[in-house]
Amino acid sequence: MSLVTVRDHVYLVGHSSSGTPKVEDIVREDGAGPVDVDLLQALEVNALAPAAPHAVKHGTRLLELALVTSYLRTTTAGAFVLRADEFRSSARRIKSFVTEAVGLGMLTERVRNTEGISRFGPLYDFDALPATSAGRFARSGVRPDLLFALKGQWLAGEARGRTERRPVSVTKEPWDRLNALLPWAQAHGDHPLVMTWCYLAGTDVTVDVYRKAGSEQRLPLDFTDRRDGEAEAPAVGSPGDRRSGDGDTEYLFEQVLTTRARVEEQLYRSAPPTGIRVADRPLRGGWAPSDLLAGEPGALFLGVLERPVGPVEGLRTASALADRGTDRGSGLSVLVRERLVLAVAAGRTGQPWDLLGGQRSS
Repeated sequence: MSLVTVRDHVYLVGHSSSGTPKVEDIVREDGAGPVDVDLLQALEVNALAPAAPHAVKHGTRLLELALVTSYLRTTTAGAFVLRADEFRSSARRIKSFVTEAVGLGMLTERVRNTEGISRFGPLYDFDALPATSAGRFARSGVRPDLLFALKGQWLAGEARGRTERRPVSVTKEPWDRLNALLPWAQAHGDHPLVMTWCYLAGTDVTVDVYRKAGSEQRLPLDFTDRRDGEAEAPAVGSPGDRRSGDGDTEYLFEQVLTTRARVEEQLYRSAPPTGIRVADRPLRGGWAPSDLLAGEPGALFLGVLERPVGPVEGLRTASALADRGTDRGSGLSVLVRERLVLAVAAGRTGQPWDLLGGQRSS
């Protein structure tokens, strides 16, 4: 776990003379302060990003994740920071990739940590909407980045990132971005919306969270998985309780599972076999250095199981693998969710297959 600083804001919404929603005021609240961020959970949304209309390839995705981890480090005080010198020397397009990847990770981690909820269910990347689904979610205004499936309702999320120190006061950029997003939310029944701005500076990472005043009251985030019997499907509420747009989001939830399953299968088919079984399932995947820049010890693993595990079994398996790493003198962080397996072995180089249960078969 690493620490990031979180600041909370609420925004007040009014309407222009034409009826268009607009931000009237933004009030900074007492923030959550330093909060724990799990790097692997922050990487998950990037690991499963679709490449539609093309297939995701394991080798490409592994190197993408390794590039992100290479620009980040954890200080001796536990703070999550950007490698500023290396970052400043990079091309603008690389900076944009890293900033967006970290920003999306911070958004998902902030939602995940709301009310102390650690289990996390499906989310949907609006940028990967299939053509057959696009019409069900009107493109009124700017569309957010992600859709989270919650119990009883849905939450849209927008992630922004800047490689600078967090400003003392709220700047025009977040204000304008909210104004661009509000017409979309209005078109879908005043859809719940959260926006995060992630500031990456050389000394720390700060996340500003923006929630609508009056509706930001700690949403009951009960993340679930419709594909596994260990968890109940998200309840959208009775038809009489639904607001305009809920039917659209319910349809998109079905697309969530379809999209994730498709990406997992693409990763599985393109990943090399390991000869190792995790949770009694064949595992495919491979290792890459977690630091491609400074060459510090550390190995990153991206793997996929033959079939998914349930939430409880995934947590139990990840814990057992982490304990195995401790027994072998290595700090091993592990995430096992559905078919995805992510791991970081601190202080190890090469391909430490022994931490996962054996040697990779030839």
